Amino acid sequence: RDSSHTDQQHELTYTRFDRMVGKYPRHTAVIYLGERFSYARLDELSRRFAGALQDLGIRKGDRVMVYIANCVQWVIAFLGIQKLGAVIVPVSPIYTSHELKYMIEDSETRFAICMDTNFCYVQEVIDDTILDQVIVTNLIDLLPSWKRFLGMLFDKIPSGKVQPSPNVHKFKSLLAHAPLENLPAMDPMEDLAYMLYTGGTTGFPKGVPGNHSGMTSYVNDVTDDVAGERLLEGEDVYIAVNPLFHIMALGLFMSIGLNKGNTTILMPVPQIDAILESIQRYDVRWMLGVPALYRMILDNDRLDRYRPSSLAFCFCGGC
Repeated sequence: RDSSHTDQQHELTYTRFDRMVGKYPRHTAVIYLGERFSYARLDELSRRFAGALQDLGIRKGDRVMVYIANCVQWVIAFLGIQKLGAVIVPVSPIYTSHELKYMIEDSETRFAICMDTNFCYVQEVIDDTILDQVIVTNLIDLLPSWKRFLGMLFDKIPSGKVQPSPNVHKFKSLLAHAPLENLPAMDPMEDLAYMLYTGGTTGFPKGVPGNHSGMTSYVNDVTDDVAGERLLEGEDVYIAVNPLFHIMALGLFMSIGLNKGNTTILMPVPQIDAILESIQRYDVRWMLGVPALYRMILDNDRLDRYRPSSLAFCFCGGC
């Protein structure tokens, strides 16, 4: 491999995304529930979020648990945490307080981002752990007001009660903060980018730390060795169905989508008709799924109503 490829393996996790922001600022980076977020907008929001995290006392190396479902806030949080030099700890949004308490203590997490629907579990453990600050969001927080109104009107949006407290903050409010200007110096080989937890089939989930170099190496393997010339920079469309707290889902989202200037359709839940309709509407060419998901798509009795002919490359992972 040439030296440029080797150099890319030692980049920071968000470096190539930043290059795509400079190259394709007006391109759509993410489509979430019909709302488009350009590369420039996503970059601005993530820098604002990073600035807010810094004001909350989060510093380089601090662990930040992301305990939310697939949504654009997940992406903003991921990029903001990385740019601040903190370590993302992504976990399943369906974990209960029992698993949550263990992972908070194991990862030494003092900051968490959760949904209003699972805030109750955070509330149950906050007094018994080192958790200090909590940021709360809802699936539709960043959608236009008319979409939020319709969602609530027809009772289509899950929501939960959040008890006000000085250490509980609204995700959307933090985005009004000034952007982070001075990014901390980081070493891709030495500084952690993430701590992922396994499924815990043999007991409690196990935390697996990873540095920036390992993450970018994985991304390069997908874009260069697997996708190769079949992946069209700035022209392709990927659909992200699998939960982003899994390494393969996060890796492909970065590889096929954000790090190549492409558009990602971000699905909050794996609803089969919504997936098929999105593939047809946005001419999706790339997809990741698990065997059960592909089986459900093929068994859908309304499959003949859709035109998924644009779909060309399907990855599969899981068991």
